[in-house]
Amino acid sequence: MAKRSTNSRGATGSGSEPAPARVKAASADATKATPLDPSIQRTQRMCERRAFRDKDVSISRMVGDIARQAKRDVERSGSAAEAWRAAMPAQLIDETWIESVSPMQIVVGVSSSPASFAVDRALRAGALAELRRVMQIPGLRVKIHLGRSPSSLGPRES
Repeated sequence: MAKRSTNSRGATGSGSEPAPARVKAASADATKATPLDPSIQRTQRMCERRAFRDKDVSISRMVGDIARQAKRDVERSGSAAEAWRAAMPAQLIDETWIESVSPMQIVVGVSSSPASFAVDRALRAGALAELRRVMQIPGLRVKIHLGRSPSSLGPRES
Protein backbone atom coordinates (compact mmCIF):
# COMPACT_ATOMS: atom_id res chain seq x y z
CA MET A 1 0.00 0.00 0.00
CA ALA A 2 1.25 3.44 -0.92
CA LYS A 3 2.00 6.02 1.67
CA ARG A 4 -0.48 8.92 1.71
CA SER A 5 0.86 12.45 1.76
CA THR A 6 -0.59 15.91 1.81
CA ASN A 7 0.10 18.37 -0.98
CA SER A 8 0.29 22.15 -0.64
CA ARG A 9 -3.46 22.47 -1.07
CA GLY A 10 -4.27 20.04 1.68
CA ALA A 11 -5.35 17.19 -0.60
CA THR A 12 -4.23 13.73 0.43
CA GLY A 13 -2.99 10.98 -1.81
CA SER A 14 0.14 9.23 -2.87
CA GLY A 15 2.67 11.07 -4.88
CA SER A 16 2.28 8.66 -7.79
CA GLU A 17 -1.49 8.99 -8.13
CA PRO A 18 -2.83 11.53 -10.60
CA ALA A 19 -4.69 14.55 -9.20
CA PRO A 20 -8.47 14.22 -9.32
CA ALA A 21 -10.21 15.98 -12.18
CA ARG A 22 -11.55 19.40 -11.26
CA VAL A 23 -15.28 19.88 -11.17
CA LYS A 24 -16.46 22.65 -13.46
CA ALA A 25 -17.70 25.77 -11.70
CA ALA A 26 -21.42 25.98 -11.24
CA SER A 27 -23.37 28.27 -13.50
CA ALA A 28 -24.22 31.82 -12.42
CA ASP A 29 -27.78 30.81 -11.58
CA ALA A 30 -26.63 28.10 -9.23
CA THR A 31 -24.27 30.43 -7.34
CA LYS A 32 -27.11 32.87 -6.64
CA ALA A 33 -29.17 30.08 -5.16
CA THR A 34 -26.45 29.03 -2.76
CA PRO A 35 -26.31 31.05 0.46
CA LEU A 36 -23.31 33.29 0.98
CA ASP A 37 -21.08 33.20 3.96
CA PRO A 38 -22.51 35.41 6.77
CA SER A 39 -19.31 37.43 6.94
CA ILE A 40 -19.57 38.20 3.21
CA GLN A 41 -23.21 39.21 3.63
CA ARG A 42 -22.26 41.50 6.52
CA THR A 43 -19.51 43.08 4.42
CA GLN A 44 -21.93 43.65 1.54
CA ARG A 45 -24.45 45.32 3.88
CA MET A 46 -21.72 47.56 5.28
CA CYS A 47 -20.68 48.57 1.77
CA GLU A 48 -24.28 49.42 0.89
CA ARG A 49 -24.63 51.58 4.02
CA ARG A 50 -21.35 53.36 3.46
CA ALA A 51 -21.97 53.97 -0.22
CA PHE A 52 -22.30 57.56 -1.43
CA ARG A 53 -25.85 58.80 -1.22
CA ASP A 54 -27.28 61.70 -3.13
CA LYS A 55 -28.07 64.72 -0.99
CA ASP A 56 -31.73 65.01 -0.13
CA VAL A 57 -32.73 68.33 -1.66
CA SER A 58 -36.41 68.14 -0.84
CA ILE A 59 -37.70 70.60 1.71
CA SER A 60 -40.27 68.27 3.22
CA ARG A 61 -38.01 67.43 6.15
CA MET A 62 -37.29 71.11 6.78
CA VAL A 63 -41.00 71.98 6.63
CA GLY A 64 -41.75 69.28 9.20
CA ASP A 65 -38.97 70.54 11.49
CA ILE A 66 -40.27 74.11 11.26
CA ALA A 67 -43.82 72.98 12.00
CA ARG A 68 -42.68 71.02 15.07
CA GLN A 69 -40.63 73.98 16.33
CA ALA A 70 -43.54 76.37 15.79
CA LYS A 71 -45.86 74.05 17.71
CA ARG A 72 -43.34 73.87 20.58
CA ASP A 73 -42.96 77.65 20.60
CA VAL A 74 -46.71 78.18 20.75
CA GLU A 75 -47.04 75.69 23.59
CA ARG A 76 -44.20 77.32 25.50
CA SER A 77 -44.91 80.98 24.94
CA GLY A 78 -48.69 80.90 24.58
CA SER A 79 -49.45 81.29 28.27
CA ALA A 80 -46.54 83.70 28.71
CA ALA A 81 -47.82 85.90 25.88
CA GLU A 82 -51.30 85.98 27.38
CA ALA A 83 -49.90 86.81 30.81
CA TRP A 84 -47.67 89.52 29.28
CA ARG A 85 -50.68 91.14 27.57
CA ALA A 86 -52.65 91.04 30.81
CA ALA A 87 -49.87 92.49 32.99
CA MET A 88 -48.43 95.25 30.77
CA PRO A 89 -50.03 98.60 29.86
CA ALA A 90 -51.61 98.67 26.40
CA GLN A 91 -49.22 101.29 24.97
CA LEU A 92 -46.20 99.08 25.78
CA ILE A 93 -47.59 95.89 24.25
CA ASP A 94 -47.17 97.29 20.72
CA GLU A 95 -43.48 98.04 21.32
CA THR A 96 -42.59 94.70 22.93
CA TRP A 97 -42.40 91.08 21.84
CA ILE A 98 -41.48 87.84 23.56
CA GLU A 99 -38.18 86.45 22.29
CA SER A 100 -37.95 83.32 24.41
CA VAL A 101 -39.55 81.61 27.35
CA SER A 102 -37.88 79.19 29.73
CA PRO A 103 -39.34 77.75 32.93
CA MET A 104 -37.89 80.56 35.08
CA GLN A 105 -37.24 83.42 32.64
CA ILE A 106 -38.95 85.40 29.92
CA VAL A 107 -36.79 87.35 27.47
CA VAL A 108 -38.70 90.33 26.13
CA GLY A 109 -37.55 92.41 23.19
CA VAL A 110 -38.18 96.15 23.04
CA SER A 111 -37.81 98.48 20.09
CA SER A 112 -36.21 101.50 21.78
CA SER A 113 -34.47 102.70 24.93
CA PRO A 114 -37.46 104.76 26.12
CA ALA A 115 -39.67 101.69 25.69
CA SER A 116 -37.13 99.62 27.64
CA PHE A 117 -37.22 102.17 30.45
CA ALA A 118 -41.03 102.18 30.45
CA VAL A 119 -41.16 98.37 30.55
CA ASP A 120 -38.71 98.34 33.45
CA ARG A 121 -40.81 100.89 35.35
CA ALA A 122 -44.00 98.92 34.67
CA LEU A 123 -42.40 95.70 35.90
CA ARG A 124 -41.20 97.42 39.09
CA ALA A 125 -44.63 99.00 39.60
CA GLY A 126 -46.35 95.62 39.86
CA ALA A 127 -46.43 93.99 36.44
CA LEU A 128 -43.75 91.48 37.48
CA ALA A 129 -45.80 90.44 40.52
CA GLU A 130 -48.84 90.09 38.27
CA LEU A 131 -46.86 87.93 35.80
CA ARG A 132 -45.64 85.71 38.64
CA ARG A 133 -49.17 85.35 39.97
CA VAL A 134 -50.80 84.60 36.60
CA MET A 135 -48.10 82.16 35.48
CA GLN A 136 -47.82 80.63 38.98
CA ILE A 137 -44.02 80.92 38.97
CA PRO A 138 -42.83 82.75 42.12
CA GLY A 139 -39.20 83.06 40.98
CA LEU A 140 -39.94 84.27 37.44
CA ARG A 141 -37.43 86.73 35.98
CA VAL A 142 -37.94 89.05 33.01
CA LYS A 143 -34.94 89.99 30.91
CA ILE A 144 -35.27 92.99 28.57
CA HIS A 145 -33.43 92.90 25.24
CA LEU A 146 -33.13 96.04 23.11
CA GLY A 147 -33.31 95.43 19.36
CA ARG A 148 -35.37 95.41 16.21
CA SER A 149 -38.67 93.61 16.21
CA PRO A 150 -38.88 90.41 14.16
CA SER A 151 -41.71 91.89 12.07
CA SER A 152 -39.55 94.85 10.97
CA LEU A 153 -36.70 92.60 9.80
CA GLY A 154 -38.64 91.07 6.94
CA PRO A 155 -37.94 87.64 5.47
CA ARG A 156 -34.55 86.08 6.15
CA GLU A 157 -32.29 85.37 3.24
CA SER A 158 -30.47 82.06 3.39
